[in-house]
Amino acid sequence: MKTLDQLGMKKKWLYEVIISSIGDHAPHAAPFGVKTRDFKFIEIEMYRGSSTLKNILNSGEFTVNMVVDPVIFYNTLFAKEKIRYRLAKKINTPVLYGSPASIEAEIIDTIDTKQKIMIKAKVVHIDLQNKSEWINRAKNLLFESLIISTRIPHLPRGKAEALLRENYRVVKKVAPRSRYDLIMQELLKKCCDC
Repeated sequence: MKTLDQLGMKKKWLYEVIISSIGDHAPHAAPFGVKTRDFKFIEIEMYRGSSTLKNILNSGEFTVNMVVDPVIFYNTLFAKEKIRYRLAKKINTPVLYGSPASIEAEIIDTIDTKQKIMIKAKVVHIDLQNKSEWINRAKNLLFESLIISTRIPHLPRGKAEALLRENYRVVKKVAPRSRYDLIMQELLKKCCDC
């Protein structure tokens, strides 16, 4: 079986994925962020009241779908009738048809916070259809920040700094101690009154 590090995941990075589950005897899919701390388990934070959370807690299992096409993210939010599924190999959950990779997982622990539930799950099976890159927001936020830095003279005073600081906050969260994190730090020093 492939492992999470062989799929290209990095420890503590947050990846944008589609989680698929079964609810009311029908497949369900929704975007979430997923990470690993050790390449053995995956973690997802879910807000209370989420249909996906309800499904996962009821069944104890779910599938993480690596998705690189933003149209599929859109469809899971606004055009659910366009989503197609296939069966998972080891558990009773759907997999998004055309997903380059999918991770079948079973819950081993939940941590209840005030607003969210942290799901910790063991990887049961990894299905690699096509080699692809995980979606992590840091890379695109760095691109956006570089573009913002070129527009500083044309933006209202303080606007660029506020945008850059917010982008940096997110980059630190989704790709801690990465080269994107380091470059964002340098960019802030060059562009802001730090």
